[in-house]
Amino acid sequence: MKKIALFSFLAIASLFFWKDFRSTPAFCTEVVNPIVGDAGYLARFGVLPDPDTDEDLRIRTHLEYVENLLRSKDAAHLNPIMQQKRALMLDLLREYHTAGIFPRNYDHPDRRRPCFIDKNGRICAVGYLVEKTAGRSAASAINDQYQYDDILAMDSKMVTDWVASSGLTLEECAMIQPNYSFPVASPSDFNYISTAYGLSSAVLGGFNLSLNTINAIQIATGTGSKTASIMGMASGAGQVILGAVSWPKEQTKQIGFNEYTFTNESQKTLSIVNIGLGTATMALSAWNMRTPKNKTSKSSSWGLYHHPLPDNQVAVGVSWSKTL
Repeated sequence: MKKIALFSFLAIASLFFWKDFRSTPAFCTEVVNPIVGDAGYLARFGVLPDPDTDEDLRIRTHLEYVENLLRSKDAAHLNPIMQQKRALMLDLLREYHTAGIFPRNYDHPDRRRPCFIDKNGRICAVGYLVEKTAGRSAASAINDQYQYDDILAMDSKMVTDWVASSGLTLEECAMIQPNYSFPVASPSDFNYISTAYGLSSAVLGGFNLSLNTINAIQIATGTGSKTASIMGMASGAGQVILGAVSWPKEQTKQIGFNEYTFTNESQKTLSIVNIGLGTATMALSAWNMRTPKNKTSKSSSWGLYHHPLPDNQVAVGVSWSKTL
C-alpha cells in the first residue's frame, strides 16, 4: 500500500504546479480626489479600492458621494437665484454620473490626474457642468489651457466667473473633480483560457490520472496486462503535445499611447500542468511496461463456437467458462 500511495502521489504531483500567476500591470493607486480621497468608495463598500477596482465604478461612486454630500449642505446663505443654480448643478452632476461616460488620463501613466476632455471627446464631471450651462465652446477653451490641471490651479477668469455664477464654491468644484487613471489593461486582458483548451485539458488530465492509478497498482502488485501502459504512453504523449502547442507566445498590445508586452500567464500555467502530467503518465506507463508480471492461471475463459442447422445453415455462439 505504501508503494501505491507513493506512485499515486508522483502521478498527481504535477497538478501542484498550478498557481495563480496573474500579474496586475503597473497601476497608480493614488486617491480619486485630493480633498475627499476615496471616502465615497469606503463609505459604500467598507474597504478602499485596490489596483483591480473597476475605474468607472470608482469614479461613479465618488461622484455619487460628493453629490449627496453637497445636497446635504445648508445653502440658506445663497439668494434664491443662486440656490436654483446650485440645485441645477447637482441635478446635472447626477445626470452625468448616471450616464457613466468618463474620460481617461491618456498622457500621464505615472499618476492619476484630472482630465477635462480626453482625446475621445469624453468630458469630466466639472467640464460637463460647464458644457451644459456655458456651452461646449467654453469647456473646450478651458481644456485647451488646463486639460490635466486641478481646478484650484486654473488661473483663468473664465473659470472664476463660471464658478461664481454656479452656486458652488471653488472648493466644492474641486471636490467634484476626479483624478483619472491611465487606461492600463485589466488582469483579465492578460490572462484567459479558451473553452476548447480548458475542456481538452480536463478530459485528457482526468483520463491520465485514471491510467496513472491503474499503472501504479499494477506496478505494486506485479499483475495486469500491458493495455494500461500502452494507452498511458499514447494519452500522456497527447497531453504533452497539447501543452506544447498551446504554450502562449509573447504579445504586444497598444493601450493609449504606450505599448505593453505581456504573456498569457494562465494559459502558460495550464500548459505546464499538461506537460507535467503528460510526462508523469508516460514515465509511469513505461515503468509499468518494464515491470515483470506474475503469471497467474486464468480463472475464466471465453470463445466462439458453431454448430450446423437445417437447410445447410450455421449458428455461431459465444461460450464462457469459469474455474471454481
